[in-house]
Amino acid sequence: MIELIEQVKRNVLLLESNLDASRVFHGRGKSLPGFENITVEYLSGTLLVILFGERSNTWLQAFSIKIMDALKTLPNIEVLFQARYIKTAPVFNAGGETVEFQKVINENHLKYQLHLGGSQNFGFFTDMQNGRKWVAGHCSNRRVLNLFSYTCSFSVAALAGGANNVTNIDMSSAALNVGRKNHQLNHQGHDCVRFQKLNILKSWGRIGKYGPYDLVVVDPPSFQKGSFSFSKDYRKIVNRLPEMTSSGADILFCLNDPLVTVEEFMLLLKSEHFVFVSRIENPEVMKEVQENLGLKVLHYRKVS
Repeated sequence: MIELIEQVKRNVLLLESNLDASRVFHGRGKSLPGFENITVEYLSGTLLVILFGERSNTWLQAFSIKIMDALKTLPNIEVLFQARYIKTAPVFNAGGETVEFQKVINENHLKYQLHLGGSQNFGFFTDMQNGRKWVAGHCSNRRVLNLFSYTCSFSVAALAGGANNVTNIDMSSAALNVGRKNHQLNHQGHDCVRFQKLNILKSWGRIGKYGPYDLVVVDPPSFQKGSFSFSKDYRKIVNRLPEMTSSGADILFCLNDPLVTVEEFMLLLKSEHFVFVSRIENPEVMKEVQENLGLKVLHYRKVS
């Protein structure tokens, strides 16, 4: 546990402010044996330890005490746990009491609404930090399409970076409502952002209506029963994008499937219309022992 505490402490203290949010331990990268089933998120004062396997109450209490002592210079820090190995993924404190609440976090001086407890995801993916930063730096005066937008964090980053407009597409009206809240938190007017509740694979005509797009973010779940399968559906998106993008458009193809290598992903993306430019590096804390696995964020450009 000592090395885990040290890694979490080091990464929390590297943040610009205790109001920031970031992943601070990525066990699935397999860099620390024995903790492959743990992820730790620092969410603007809340340390959320996500457990993909059961740990004893003694371990949870010991971790909570030790990490709070290690971070005693930070004001009002709280430690919570989430049991992802349980279907309902409850969030609870070291005493075992379940909790559910909302809070606002900060990333790169932008604000996002979170809801901890009640569902598996809390409304924000810290692992996409570098992807959002890249989008903010490449969208000035451009029309942006945000596919599988979830709570629209890419959209917030795009408008902060000077995008002319953003079209967000997702099947969840609840997620899009949080997206609206995220834009409001950042004082971004709705005149330059659209929210469309659509099944992407069945709605290309409606999606293309507001194109052609100059930058597209494709960030689907690796598998979502009844709506998306990487092996069956990702290629369909690649085939549709040429008709709704401008010449020289940038595409950010994303995949967070630890069973698919970079090489396999690039083979699936191969197209006469798009050329590979670069891989967006993951945050330092997310380094994988096998670099060709884990989160893959690939930048392509339209050439024809």
